[in-house]
Amino acid sequence: MSPRKKTSRNTNLRNKYRFVVLNDETFEEKFALTLTRRNVFIFLSTVAVTLVALTSAVIIYTPLKYFIPGFGDYNYRSQIIQLQFKTDSLEKALKDRELWLNNVSNVISGNIDTTIPKAPPKKETISEKSLREPSDAEKELRRIVEEEESFSLSYNATAVNEELEEMKQLHFILPVNGYVTDDFNVSDGHYALDIVTAKDEPVKALYDGTVVSAHYSMEFGYTIVLQHKDNLVSIYKHLSKLLKKTGNFVKAGEVIGLIGNTGELSNGPHLHLEIWKNGKPVNPKLILPY
Repeated sequence: MSPRKKTSRNTNLRNKYRFVVLNDETFEEKFALTLTRRNVFIFLSTVAVTLVALTSAVIIYTPLKYFIPGFGDYNYRSQIIQLQFKTDSLEKALKDRELWLNNVSNVISGNIDTTIPKAPPKKETISEKSLREPSDAEKELRRIVEEEESFSLSYNATAVNEELEEMKQLHFILPVNGYVTDDFNVSDGHYALDIVTAKDEPVKALYDGTVVSAHYSMEFGYTIVLQHKDNLVSIYKHLSKLLKKTGNFVKAGEVIGLIGNTGELSNGPHLHLEIWKNGKPVNPKLILPY
Protein backbone atom coordinates (compact mmCIF):
# COMPACT_ATOMS: atom_id res chain seq x y z
CA MET A 1 0.00 0.00 0.00
CA SER A 2 1.44 3.33 -1.03
CA PRO A 3 1.95 6.07 1.57
CA ARG A 4 -0.55 8.25 -0.24
CA LYS A 5 -3.36 5.68 0.09
CA LYS A 6 -2.50 5.04 3.75
CA THR A 7 -2.56 8.73 4.48
CA SER A 8 -5.83 9.09 2.62
CA ARG A 9 -7.44 6.30 4.68
CA ASN A 10 -6.26 7.78 7.99
CA THR A 11 -7.55 11.11 6.91
CA ASN A 12 -10.97 9.63 6.12
CA LEU A 13 -11.10 8.01 9.57
CA ARG A 14 -10.32 11.32 11.23
CA ASN A 15 -12.70 13.40 9.15
CA LYS A 16 -15.42 14.92 11.27
CA TYR A 17 -19.08 14.71 10.42
CA ARG A 18 -21.91 16.64 12.03
CA PHE A 19 -25.16 14.92 12.80
CA VAL A 20 -27.90 17.56 13.11
CA VAL A 21 -31.59 17.22 13.97
CA LEU A 22 -33.71 20.14 12.55
CA ASN A 23 -37.33 21.18 12.94
CA ASP A 24 -38.98 20.34 9.62
CA GLU A 25 -41.03 23.53 9.54
CA THR A 26 -38.76 26.19 11.08
CA PHE A 27 -35.42 24.49 10.36
CA GLU A 28 -34.48 25.22 13.96
CA GLU A 29 -31.55 23.12 15.17
CA LYS A 30 -32.71 20.74 17.94
CA PHE A 31 -29.73 18.43 18.35
CA ALA A 32 -26.25 18.23 16.95
CA LEU A 33 -23.49 15.65 17.32
CA THR A 34 -19.99 15.68 15.90
CA LEU A 35 -18.73 12.23 14.85
CA THR A 36 -15.78 10.63 13.14
CA ARG A 37 -15.65 7.27 11.45
CA ARG A 38 -13.12 6.08 14.04
CA ASN A 39 -15.37 7.01 16.99
CA VAL A 40 -18.37 5.32 15.40
CA PHE A 41 -16.33 2.15 14.75
CA ILE A 42 -14.99 2.06 18.33
CA PHE A 43 -18.50 2.62 19.79
CA LEU A 44 -20.12 -0.07 17.67
CA SER A 45 -17.31 -2.53 18.44
CA THR A 46 -17.65 -1.91 22.18
CA VAL A 47 -21.41 -2.42 22.04
CA ALA A 48 -20.99 -5.65 20.09
CA VAL A 49 -18.38 -7.05 22.50
CA THR A 50 -20.53 -6.13 25.50
CA LEU A 51 -23.61 -7.82 24.04
CA VAL A 52 -21.63 -10.98 23.25
CA ALA A 53 -20.20 -11.08 26.81
CA LEU A 54 -23.60 -10.56 28.46
CA THR A 55 -25.25 -13.21 26.28
CA SER A 56 -22.50 -15.72 27.06
CA ALA A 57 -22.77 -15.05 30.80
CA VAL A 58 -26.56 -15.49 30.77
CA ILE A 59 -26.26 -18.77 28.91
CA ILE A 60 -23.47 -20.15 31.11
CA TYR A 61 -24.67 -19.12 34.57
CA THR A 62 -28.47 -19.47 34.24
CA PRO A 63 -30.82 -22.39 33.51
CA LEU A 64 -31.27 -21.05 29.98
CA LYS A 65 -28.39 -23.27 28.90
CA TYR A 66 -30.64 -26.32 29.32
CA PHE A 67 -32.91 -25.00 26.53
CA ILE A 68 -30.07 -24.98 24.00
CA PRO A 69 -30.39 -28.04 21.72
CA GLY A 70 -27.72 -30.60 22.50
CA PHE A 71 -26.66 -29.09 25.83
CA GLY A 72 -28.86 -31.32 28.06
CA ASP A 73 -32.36 -31.64 29.53
CA TYR A 74 -33.38 -29.33 32.39
CA ASN A 75 -34.81 -32.23 34.48
CA TYR A 76 -31.87 -34.51 33.79
CA ARG A 77 -30.28 -34.19 37.26
CA SER A 78 -33.55 -34.59 39.20
CA GLN A 79 -34.40 -37.68 37.14
CA ILE A 80 -31.03 -39.20 37.95
CA ILE A 81 -31.59 -38.64 41.70
CA GLN A 82 -35.08 -40.17 41.58
CA LEU A 83 -33.79 -43.18 39.67
CA GLN A 84 -31.05 -43.61 42.28
CA PHE A 85 -33.60 -43.63 45.13
CA LYS A 86 -35.77 -46.15 43.28
CA THR A 87 -32.76 -48.36 42.65
CA ASP A 88 -31.85 -48.36 46.35
CA SER A 89 -35.45 -49.23 47.32
CA LEU A 90 -35.61 -52.06 44.81
CA GLU A 91 -32.29 -53.41 46.02
CA LYS A 92 -33.50 -53.45 49.65
CA ALA A 93 -36.80 -55.09 48.65
CA LEU A 94 -34.93 -57.79 46.73
CA LYS A 95 -32.68 -58.50 49.72
CA ASP A 96 -35.69 -58.75 52.05
CA ARG A 97 -37.49 -61.06 49.62
CA GLU A 98 -34.38 -63.22 49.27
CA LEU A 99 -34.05 -63.50 53.06
CA TRP A 100 -37.74 -64.40 53.39
CA LEU A 101 -37.46 -67.10 50.70
CA ASN A 102 -34.39 -68.55 52.43
CA ASN A 103 -36.25 -68.73 55.75
CA VAL A 104 -39.28 -70.39 54.13
CA SER A 105 -37.01 -72.87 52.36
CA ASN A 106 -35.23 -73.73 55.62
CA VAL A 107 -38.55 -74.25 57.41
CA ILE A 108 -39.88 -76.51 54.64
CA SER A 109 -36.69 -78.54 54.48
CA GLY A 110 -36.65 -78.94 58.27
CA ASN A 111 -33.37 -77.13 58.82
CA ILE A 112 -35.01 -74.87 61.46
CA ASP A 113 -36.61 -76.21 64.64
CA THR A 114 -40.13 -74.70 64.81
CA THR A 115 -41.26 -76.50 67.96
CA ILE A 116 -42.16 -74.30 70.93
CA PRO A 117 -39.95 -75.10 73.92
CA LYS A 118 -41.78 -76.07 77.06
CA ALA A 119 -41.43 -73.81 80.05
CA PRO A 120 -39.58 -75.35 82.98
CA PRO A 121 -41.83 -76.32 85.88
CA LYS A 122 -42.09 -73.76 88.65
CA LYS A 123 -40.51 -74.55 91.93
CA GLU A 124 -42.94 -74.46 94.80
CA THR A 125 -41.35 -72.06 97.25
CA ILE A 126 -44.56 -71.06 99.01
CA SER A 127 -47.22 -73.47 100.05
CA GLU A 128 -50.66 -73.19 98.44
CA LYS A 129 -52.23 -72.99 101.85
CA SER A 130 -50.26 -69.85 102.71
CA LEU A 131 -51.46 -68.24 99.48
CA ARG A 132 -55.11 -69.11 100.05
CA GLU A 133 -55.33 -68.19 103.73
CA PRO A 134 -54.15 -64.68 104.78
CA SER A 135 -52.20 -64.32 107.97
CA ASP A 136 -53.54 -62.58 111.05
CA ALA A 137 -51.53 -59.45 110.21
CA GLU A 138 -53.03 -59.39 106.72
CA LYS A 139 -56.54 -59.78 108.12
CA GLU A 140 -55.99 -56.83 110.47
CA LEU A 141 -54.60 -54.69 107.63
CA ARG A 142 -57.59 -55.55 105.43
CA ARG A 143 -59.96 -54.56 108.19
CA ILE A 144 -58.26 -51.19 108.62
CA VAL A 145 -58.29 -50.50 104.85
CA GLU A 146 -61.95 -51.48 104.54
CA GLU A 147 -62.86 -49.14 107.37
CA GLU A 148 -60.98 -46.26 105.71
CA GLU A 149 -62.56 -46.93 102.30
CA SER A 150 -66.03 -47.02 103.80
CA PHE A 151 -65.40 -43.67 105.58
CA SER A 152 -65.00 -45.52 108.90
CA LEU A 153 -68.69 -46.38 109.09
CA SER A 154 -68.07 -48.46 112.19
CA TYR A 155 -67.37 -45.25 114.03
CA ASN A 156 -67.48 -44.58 117.73
CA ALA A 157 -70.63 -42.63 118.62
CA THR A 158 -68.88 -41.05 121.62
CA ALA A 159 -66.21 -39.51 119.36
CA VAL A 160 -68.90 -38.08 117.08
CA ASN A 161 -70.84 -36.61 120.00
CA GLU A 162 -67.75 -34.68 121.04
CA GLU A 163 -67.84 -32.88 117.70
CA LEU A 164 -71.59 -32.23 117.83
CA GLU A 165 -71.18 -29.57 120.51
CA GLU A 166 -69.02 -27.54 118.12
CA MET A 167 -71.46 -28.09 115.23
CA LYS A 168 -74.42 -26.93 117.33
CA GLN A 169 -72.73 -23.57 117.72
CA LEU A 170 -73.13 -22.99 113.96
CA HIS A 171 -76.29 -21.54 112.45
CA PHE A 172 -77.65 -24.15 110.00
CA ILE A 173 -80.56 -23.57 107.59
CA LEU A 174 -83.25 -26.19 106.94
CA PRO A 175 -82.72 -27.45 103.38
CA VAL A 176 -86.49 -28.11 102.94
CA ASN A 177 -89.67 -28.10 105.00
CA GLY A 178 -91.28 -31.54 105.19
CA TYR A 179 -91.60 -34.64 107.25
CA VAL A 180 -89.10 -37.48 107.72
CA THR A 181 -90.11 -40.86 106.27
CA ASP A 182 -86.83 -42.71 106.84
CA ASP A 183 -84.53 -41.92 109.78
CA PHE A 184 -80.77 -42.05 110.12
CA ASN A 185 -79.80 -45.68 110.94
CA VAL A 186 -76.18 -46.85 111.04
CA SER A 187 -77.04 -50.55 111.50
CA ASP A 188 -79.14 -50.52 108.31
CA GLY A 189 -76.54 -48.56 106.39
CA HIS A 190 -78.85 -45.57 105.98
CA TYR A 191 -76.67 -42.56 106.82
CA ALA A 192 -79.23 -39.91 105.92
CA LEU A 193 -82.70 -38.51 106.44
CA ASP A 194 -85.36 -38.96 103.75
CA ILE A 195 -87.53 -35.83 103.87
CA VAL A 196 -90.76 -35.87 101.88
CA THR A 197 -92.14 -32.62 100.45
CA ALA A 198 -93.80 -31.33 97.29
CA LYS A 199 -92.11 -31.85 93.93
CA ASP A 200 -89.97 -28.97 92.63
CA GLU A 201 -89.74 -27.35 96.07
CA PRO A 202 -86.47 -25.39 96.38
CA VAL A 203 -83.59 -27.11 98.19
CA LYS A 204 -81.34 -24.74 100.17
CA ALA A 205 -77.74 -25.03 101.32
CA LEU A 206 -77.68 -25.71 105.04
CA TYR A 207 -74.45 -23.71 105.48
CA ASP A 208 -71.88 -21.66 103.54
CA GLY A 209 -69.78 -23.86 101.30
CA THR A 210 -68.40 -24.76 97.87
CA VAL A 211 -69.97 -27.14 95.36
CA VAL A 212 -67.46 -29.99 94.96
CA SER A 213 -69.75 -32.20 92.86
CA ALA A 214 -72.91 -31.69 90.83
CA HIS A 215 -73.72 -34.80 88.81
CA TYR A 216 -76.29 -37.48 87.86
CA SER A 217 -76.12 -41.17 88.75
CA MET A 218 -78.44 -44.09 87.99
CA GLU A 219 -79.00 -44.90 91.68
CA PHE A 220 -79.37 -41.43 93.23
CA GLY A 221 -80.38 -39.25 90.28
CA TYR A 222 -79.30 -35.60 90.37
CA THR A 223 -76.93 -35.10 93.32
CA ILE A 224 -75.06 -32.08 94.65
CA VAL A 225 -72.28 -32.17 97.27
CA LEU A 226 -71.19 -29.12 99.33
CA GLN A 227 -67.88 -28.79 101.18
CA HIS A 228 -68.15 -26.60 104.29
CA LYS A 229 -65.50 -25.44 106.72
CA ASP A 230 -64.04 -27.69 109.43
CA ASN A 231 -64.18 -30.73 107.09
CA LEU A 232 -68.00 -30.74 107.06
CA VAL A 233 -69.78 -32.12 103.97
CA SER A 234 -73.48 -32.12 103.08
CA ILE A 235 -75.02 -34.23 100.28
CA TYR A 236 -78.41 -33.72 98.59
CA LYS A 237 -79.76 -36.55 96.40
CA HIS A 238 -82.77 -37.38 94.14
CA LEU A 239 -83.16 -33.76 92.95
CA SER A 240 -85.14 -32.97 89.81
CA LYS A 241 -82.80 -30.16 88.76
CA LEU A 242 -79.39 -28.79 89.76
CA LEU A 243 -79.11 -24.99 89.99
CA LYS A 244 -75.39 -24.84 90.83
CA LYS A 245 -72.26 -26.13 89.13
CA THR A 246 -69.05 -27.61 90.48
CA GLY A 247 -66.85 -24.85 91.85
CA ASN A 248 -69.67 -22.44 92.76
CA PHE A 249 -69.62 -20.87 96.23
CA VAL A 250 -73.00 -20.76 97.94
CA LYS A 251 -74.29 -19.01 101.05
CA ALA A 252 -76.41 -20.62 103.75
CA GLY A 253 -80.03 -20.64 102.59
CA GLU A 254 -79.15 -20.19 98.89
CA VAL A 255 -81.21 -22.43 96.55
CA ILE A 256 -79.04 -25.15 94.99
CA GLY A 257 -81.68 -27.43 93.40
CA LEU A 258 -85.28 -28.62 93.25
CA ILE A 259 -86.98 -31.57 94.94
CA GLY A 260 -87.43 -34.52 92.58
CA ASN A 261 -87.86 -38.25 92.16
CA THR A 262 -84.80 -39.13 90.11
CA GLY A 263 -82.69 -42.26 90.47
CA GLU A 264 -83.52 -45.94 90.80
CA LEU A 265 -83.53 -45.81 94.62
CA SER A 266 -86.26 -43.15 94.81
CA ASN A 267 -89.97 -44.00 95.10
CA GLY A 268 -91.43 -40.50 95.32
CA PRO A 269 -90.49 -36.81 95.56
CA HIS A 270 -88.20 -36.40 98.55
CA LEU A 271 -84.76 -35.21 99.64
CA HIS A 272 -82.07 -37.65 100.71
CA LEU A 273 -79.89 -35.54 103.05
CA GLU A 274 -76.51 -36.73 104.30
CA ILE A 275 -74.10 -34.87 106.61
CA TRP A 276 -70.50 -36.01 107.13
CA LYS A 277 -67.93 -34.71 109.60
CA ASN A 278 -64.26 -35.74 109.27
CA GLY A 279 -65.27 -38.66 107.08
CA LYS A 280 -67.93 -39.91 109.52
CA PRO A 281 -71.72 -39.75 109.06
CA VAL A 282 -73.71 -37.47 111.36
CA ASN A 283 -77.43 -37.75 112.11
CA PRO A 284 -78.97 -34.57 110.61
CA LYS A 285 -81.60 -34.57 113.38
CA LEU A 286 -78.87 -33.78 115.93
CA ILE A 287 -78.19 -30.36 114.33
CA LEU A 288 -81.43 -29.64 112.39
CA PRO A 289 -84.93 -29.31 113.90
CA TYR A 290 -86.59 -32.23 112.11
